[in-house]
Amino acid sequence: MFSHTHFTFCPKCGGRKILPFREQGMQCPDCGYVYFHNCASAVSALIETPRGIVLIERQLAPKRGFYDLPGGFVDYGESLEGALSREVREELNVEIENLRYLESFPNLYRYKKVTYFTTDAFFACTAVSLRPMMPKEEVSRIIIRKPGRIELKRIAFDSTQKAIRKYRAAGKKPSL
Repeated sequence: MFSHTHFTFCPKCGGRKILPFREQGMQCPDCGYVYFHNCASAVSALIETPRGIVLIERQLAPKRGFYDLPGGFVDYGESLEGALSREVREELNVEIENLRYLESFPNLYRYKKVTYFTTDAFFACTAVSLRPMMPKEEVSRIIIRKPGRIELKRIAFDSTQKAIRKYRAAGKKPSL
């Protein structure tokens, strides 16, 4: 647990002694605070176009320069579908529609010495229009590629590689 967060002090009182608590937690003996390093939810879009699916090149760490699908973390109080629409809009300036759930996969997201355990949900969808598409702050460039021509070793995360494999195996239209 501590190796995943690198906590050396209690996040509540600053106490110097924190102890393991159950399998995924830690507890401060000074103030009694218990912290669980639980799984986070993330979403990604396989945006279908006549030329292939939309990939992004990551502008920021982790995995800067690798390819990814548009998406990101789910905010508090947000549905998976709502988060996906927001993330695609934030990254590409595009509205999506016709969402179809593909599958979810566990993932490790390492950022600034913290390992986040995520469950990444993947959806196939289409864009209302590709005309406004442009890379935003987190995106170096946009790539559209036929699923069979995507080099999986260039994909940033294991969960995304698995989703692309699943998408390829299902043909163009994943079923519910």
